[in-house]
Amino acid sequence: MNIRKISPYMMDAVQNSKASGQSGTEEKSAGVNGVSTDQVRLSKDYQDLAQAQKAIGGSGEIRNDKVQEIKSQLESGSYQVKPDEVAQKMIDEVI
Repeated sequence: MNIRKISPYMMDAVQNSKASGQSGTEEKSAGVNGVSTDQVRLSKDYQDLAQAQKAIGGSGEIRNDKVQEIKSQLESGSYQVKPDEVAQKMIDEVI
């Protein structure tokens, strides 16, 4: 399992924008002394994808030992969710 994997709906949005020709536009504009300069504008979908990747990338290192522990608990059916602890952590994160 790759936690840093981009969700399918984000990839679909990028692929759909490419298919419709909206992935980005190139244009030339007059620069200094009449010399043209190239510019590229990225689509909103791509900008959203880049922002999501940046947010995911800054989430820190994967703790493989913890992942394996939870995975084995899930497989054995012994993993217990503690709703009160989950709710408290969500509140603490917001505050």
